[in-house]
Amino acid sequence: MKLLRALPGLTGAGIAALVLAAGAAAQTQKPDPLSQKDRADLKWIEAKVNGFRTLRTRFRQISPGGQVSRGDIFIQRPGQMRIQFDRRNLLLLTSRLWLIVLEGKHGEPQHFPLNSTPAGILVRNKVSFDRDIRVTRVRRTGRTILVTIVRRNSPRQGRMTLTFKRPSLDLTGWTIVDAQGQLTRVFLSETQLDVALAPSLFELPAGRLPSGPSIDR
Repeated sequence: MKLLRALPGLTGAGIAALVLAAGAAAQTQKPDPLSQKDRADLKWIEAKVNGFRTLRTRFRQISPGGQVSRGDIFIQRPGQMRIQFDRRNLLLLTSRLWLIVLEGKHGEPQHFPLNSTPAGILVRNKVSFDRDIRVTRVRRTGRTILVTIVRRNSPRQGRMTLTFKRPSLDLTGWTIVDAQGQLTRVFLSETQLDVALAPSLFELPAGRLPSGPSIDR
């Protein structure tokens, strides 16, 4: 499914940060062999990510065209995420099965299989780098560890690089390179873990239920 092409007008708003395009296949990078230290660090990162159930954070996103957007992200695992933009009437919600995109007050909600998006990785009950996710590269700087991942069954649809702060291993952002080679960057700040989140954050607005397959709650 050509997800980005199915979302006219949303690409410039940064929808690429959550939806990997499946249009023309991207050039794949040859995976780096993982060292023993890489594998050990990945286990520590898994433990860190799996150690929280809720997350609240601010984000700053830079789209391929250079447009900067800001907003809030709320995660309640498993399966629930809300992304709301400050200056645009654009809202993204997830359920256990779907990514749901709402634009404008009267626009038709659009929904896509959650497992076809990076959001599906972030809201899993248990994050693991050795299931359907393949780590292609682990890099380190003085302050960060960068983990680049692809989906094993569709590596040419795009790649995601997660950035973790050293030595705390806090998630500080990610980049997406989609199937057309376009880069979107997301930076996180003011992150709070295991805070109480109102159930209403993850409810669809009244009258905005999507058509098609039912949403799993």
